[in-house]
Amino acid sequence: MDTVKSTNNWLSSFFCDIDDRALAIQQTEGKGRRGNVWASKTGGLYFSFISSNHRLLPLITGISVVESLVDIKDNIKLKWPNDIIVKEKKLGGILCENHGDYTVVGIGLNISNDISLSDAINLSDLNYNLDRLDFVSFFKFNFNNNFNLSPQEILEKYTEFDFLIGRKIDWNTGSGIVQSVDIDGSLVVSIEDKIVNLYSEEISIEKY
Repeated sequence: MDTVKSTNNWLSSFFCDIDDRALAIQQTEGKGRRGNVWASKTGGLYFSFISSNHRLLPLITGISVVESLVDIKDNIKLKWPNDIIVKEKKLGGILCENHGDYTVVGIGLNISNDISLSDAINLSDLNYNLDRLDFVSFFKFNFNNNFNLSPQEILEKYTEFDFLIGRKIDWNTGSGIVQSVDIDGSLVVSIEDKIVNLYSEEISIEKY
């Protein structure tokens, strides 16, 4: 598709089967977590697909994105729960929307699109040329492999790319140091002499 309001919404409306997918050049109503607007100008990659449910689906998706950007994967980090980071800036994001028996997974990557935010970056800034169809093919191969790993194997892979471990973060009711990601996908944070698990909180860090 050239232009669509949202690839996630399109698939939700026309869902046929697991692995159905939608790829667009531009989204006019792209979205992020909590209904936030995701700028989706021409020049980016906006890709959604139907997946079976999995409690670690955002982590599996993030790992698979990194592994599919082969030439720069050593420079990419994953910021829990859904951001793709390069050089402390946001390269893209992931949105998983559960629909009961299945989940619609959306991926947005900045390729050569205009970026107005100072904390964002695109692949052209890194002199990286991405073929969208090749990326989708590589991604689905990696995703299928990672989906079938054990939870512990998924966490071990995710930890290799984790952007937050050891950093101080803040959220609406507290602050602490990130220790790890737990087996249920929650973020493990230490606050003085106790450990807490964050599940869906909006977090911020001092430098991002």
